[in-house]
Amino acid sequence: MKIKKFTPSIVLISLVILAVVGYAGYTKLIQPRIWEDQKLREIKELTEKSFDPAYAQHGSQKRNEVRERLCLLTARSSEEREEAVIAIRDFLEMPTTEVSYECNDTFYSLEEDKLIPAKGETYTVGLTYFIVDPETNHVLQVEETPGTWGYKTDGSRWFSESKEYDCSANYSKEEVEQIARSFIAKHTTALGDIDLSELILETGKKDGGNGRVNYFFIWRGEARTVQHNPPLETCSEDLNKDIEGLYYNDNGVPCIKRYESTEVPTLSIAFTNGGQLISFSNELNGPVSRATVR
Repeated sequence: MKIKKFTPSIVLISLVILAVVGYAGYTKLIQPRIWEDQKLREIKELTEKSFDPAYAQHGSQKRNEVRERLCLLTARSSEEREEAVIAIRDFLEMPTTEVSYECNDTFYSLEEDKLIPAKGETYTVGLTYFIVDPETNHVLQVEETPGTWGYKTDGSRWFSESKEYDCSANYSKEEVEQIARSFIAKHTTALGDIDLSELILETGKKDGGNGRVNYFFIWRGEARTVQHNPPLETCSEDLNKDIEGLYYNDNGVPCIKRYESTEVPTLSIAFTNGGQLISFSNELNGPVSRATVR
């Protein structure tokens, strides 16, 4: 039996191959973690910077740059957000409409030294914004994007563009209620499976004159007590200074922490008497996060 002899060159080549393969495996496993750690550090640094008075002025270039960077760093991948886009298009019944991602409500808690995951992502289509649950990709809230106004040189006011609503059909309240129920039942891709049978319906009406009528439908469930861990912190100069548990943060602003609260599950939707949807809000699983429009 002959034993093969390995020359030094063959041994060297084999070692090089093993080293390359090993490094590739290391890179595949370790490099993403390094990138995530670097990203997390930058998010923390930007969050700390956002509390600097130099960055506190609303609408300033510095503040906007920090905000833009945080929105980019905390965003889900485009592939993941595509599911939210599909839901919004289903809601609008417009399968090819352009949907723009704005931001999300992820934030870095300096107190707990950790990243708090997003509860809502904001998207816009024209003059309408959508808040989507990143866990389910279901639409939680739909509203008209807040407008702006100012003064012209002659002292008169100017207003940004606003949506026009159709009130031409003059449907009755009962007819609009059926439109609302059908909409909720039809759009399961956008809204999920919502069972209204166990909820109590309240209705409202706003008559704007000249045949313009809006109808509001609110379904409510049973009140429930919700525990908050970590607690919810509210800081405002408007807080009652005699309230138990009041304290002041580093900026001298009064704060209070809530460890539990009572919530009433609600789902609300509004239509014009022309059958056009005005707004939608699903708080059956808790309050919807605020819109984060850049």
